[in-house]
Amino acid sequence: MPKQHNGADDPNAAGYSVRRPGESAREKQNALAKAAPIKTFFTRLFGMHTDERAWGRGAEGEERVGRLLEPLRAQGWFIQHDVRIGQNGANVDHLVIGPPGVYVINTKFLRQNVWVAGNVIKVGGSNKDYVRKGEAEAKRVREKLLAATRLRSLWVQSLLVFVDAELVVREPPRNVPVLGDHELVTALLAQEVTLGRDEVMALARAAQQMATWG
Repeated sequence: MPKQHNGADDPNAAGYSVRRPGESAREKQNALAKAAPIKTFFTRLFGMHTDERAWGRGAEGEERVGRLLEPLRAQGWFIQHDVRIGQNGANVDHLVIGPPGVYVINTKFLRQNVWVAGNVIKVGGSNKDYVRKGEAEAKRVREKLLAATRLRSLWVQSLLVFVDAELVVREPPRNVPVLGDHELVTALLAQEVTLGRDEVMALARAAQQMATWG
């Protein structure tokens, strides 16, 4: 069952059950497996690439990053996973709000070579539009939180986090830092403080309201 948090001074306190890391991806994987159980058995047995397997790996990556983020709660950070935005099925893998600011984390679990040169990202030699999508996610989250809190300004940073990938960064993207999962928490804690406790709490309260993301 999803966890519930309580406590007036806890930025992670919520009035409703929060979603688990990778929950949407697991739901899609399970639906595909249920629709074709025999096919799923044999494709898993022979290690074949399928949509069912891809969704499962995506969920595993989000679960692993979720576990890395959990200790930040004790240091006054707010963590929310699998945030559903709007009515079209879009979601944010991880939303993190802490003293340095607001971060939208997009997780990729890939056992492939990932080559980064500015906004160009290649996975196994194929171009991916991860940067554009990361920028769009950050913009949308920023708009939603500004509307909910009535703050005059807010910077939301998109992060692209790779799990198990062979990562080569020749030049980082301008607006979307690229990190290995082992670098994530250290990088977050190293950022300069920009938000006070009250601002973190106000943003966390807004993030916990379903109406904010509708």
